[in-house]
Amino acid sequence: MKQTSIKAEVSKAKTGLEGMFDLAKESVAEQHRELRELIDQNMQQAFLLIQAMKESMLQDMEQLVRVGEEYQEKSKHIQDIVEQLKRSQNTDYATMISDIAAVETRIEDIEDYQRNFLELITVDNSRLKALENSINKIIQINKDLLPRPWEFGENITFDDSIPLPHLKISGDKTKMQYRVSADSNKSHKRKQRETTVNVLASQSFTEGSHYWEVNAKNIERWTVGVVEQGWVKKGVQQALGQDRLSWALQMDGDSLVALHNDDTIMIREAVIERLGIFLDFKKGRLQFFNVNSGSVLHTFVGKFKNALFPVFSIESQNGTKAVMSLCTLMPKEMDTIFCGNERRMSSDSGIERAPNSSIAVFEENVSEPSEDSEPTTSTNNDPTPASDQSSNNDSAML
Repeated sequence: MKQTSIKAEVSKAKTGLEGMFDLAKESVAEQHRELRELIDQNMQQAFLLIQAMKESMLQDMEQLVRVGEEYQEKSKHIQDIVEQLKRSQNTDYATMISDIAAVETRIEDIEDYQRNFLELITVDNSRLKALENSINKIIQINKDLLPRPWEFGENITFDDSIPLPHLKISGDKTKMQYRVSADSNKSHKRKQRETTVNVLASQSFTEGSHYWEVNAKNIERWTVGVVEQGWVKKGVQQALGQDRLSWALQMDGDSLVALHNDDTIMIREAVIERLGIFLDFKKGRLQFFNVNSGSVLHTFVGKFKNALFPVFSIESQNGTKAVMSLCTLMPKEMDTIFCGNERRMSSDSGIERAPNSSIAVFEENVSEPSEDSEPTTSTNNDPTPASDQSSNNDSAML
């Protein structure tokens, strides 16, 4: 292909790319406009209901005033009748009894009004409270849904400070390539661990919420997770998920498993091309997502105290080249403006797992254990079978 033809094709592809992302922005903007309209409509209808209840109650108050005035007239009329009875010495007995009965009836009406007045004037705000509770449920649902993991997205890089044989890391530290020649592998009878390389991220986290993505397309065997500072001190080239200080998701051909403290949990997922990782340090939550499907693959919950490092592992078999890249989630210029912990901290309205999503729960201290202490064994309290780690209800998580 000629150079001019290449330039033309690239220019055409760039134009298509610009159009695709412009449409994506328009779609997101339109959906947010629709969301705002729904919220505004809900608010306006709530205001109308509040106004209607207010007017109705004020009308009832005015009615109480009118009834009170009527009873005042009745009271005055009773006084007039009593005076007439006092003056009417010659009134026959039957007429007098009738007048007295009428007076007694009116007195009872007045007494009933006065007796029930405080109850009548007391405002029943139960409907108002029901409305407030209804709005609060809407807010709570949104708190459960927001923020989304990708709102904490940041650009992380591979740590290239320690040169390793057969490993190449790109200049921008977002791509690593690992290849062990088949001849070398055969002649030295290398074990699987010798054809696998672990690489840390340049970044580590001690607070806040963080989200990053990995391109795992066309990689047959990989492991991605986080390790605690104590794990790093023991040496980077060790098995992931075999102790209390490392948590990982591992793909081996068509087998996907979650690993921690030598526990293995099978996960049912067909294809993962782009993997999302969300860490909420404060809540002790580590989640893995299939970005393309939006499903939650697995969630670890614990107590994080020391620095956590993202870690990545790829394997070269039979001389094949394994390549893994980190995805850009923030414009490059934003890297100089925002640091992960300065952007948005973990909050109580943060990420919650979708219903029925699998969680391997362990309550333990994941700081480096002292020599005289026994590590706590993680436990899986989720009754869901290990093969049912993903759920259709998780599709809204991203």
